[in-house]
Amino acid sequence: MTNPANFLRPLVDLVLPERCPSCGVITPMGGDFCAACWAQLYFPTEPWCATCAAPLPFLEAEGQQCLTCMARAPVHDGIRTVTAYDNISRQVALKLKYGGKIGLAKLIARHMIRHLPANRKGLIITPVPLHWTRLWARSFNQSALIGSALAGQSGLRHIPDMLVRRRRTPLLKEMSAANRRKIVGNAFALNPRYSSQIKGARLLLIDDVYTSGATSDACIRALKKAGADWVQLFCWARVLPNHERDAAQISAGPA
Repeated sequence: MTNPANFLRPLVDLVLPERCPSCGVITPMGGDFCAACWAQLYFPTEPWCATCAAPLPFLEAEGQQCLTCMARAPVHDGIRTVTAYDNISRQVALKLKYGGKIGLAKLIARHMIRHLPANRKGLIITPVPLHWTRLWARSFNQSALIGSALAGQSGLRHIPDMLVRRRRTPLLKEMSAANRRKIVGNAFALNPRYSSQIKGARLLLIDDVYTSGATSDACIRALKKAGADWVQLFCWARVLPNHERDAAQISAGPA
């Protein structure tokens, strides 16, 4: 039987046409991005570091790590990113975070689905939290919106307030990696409400953009200190220094 909604779709598209979330061009085929922006997006794939999934030029041996992970074992249990951070992905992040385009959270979640681990039993989704003052000013946490959308599309449990941000920290985008780690080091803690649920938990920590890893590492340390067994970071875009559209060439860094 034909779905009546199919007859209404052309009229809806005429009145409210779908647009590319990056450049705003109408996408008549209903795709997430226009052809030009889609072609410019870089989706990291294997071969990549067995620990953090940073792209590698080639794979010499099973379990190969990048130099960063070899030099210092990370606190996380892997990073999964949809795309590299560049001018295209940056526009999506900014429109969600500051432009009020909250529907982009669903788009991001749709692309995150393919990175979910095969073993999803007991997995819990939780976002990097905002300090209450920023949450009050912005009215939403973009990472929590993404987490909620991912939970809705995957059937996984979402706990938006598992972590609390104990103090407000300054914006980190102009700071060195060392200063970022120092500032956010003790900024996060487990919400006491979940102290009985954290022991042995397997978690997906959601963030919009991954830069130095200072904020996500601080969150993961707090979760593991409280008893979590496994925490993997999921993000929309990740700064990849060796990517041809290096983050340093972007006019403004991630917030």
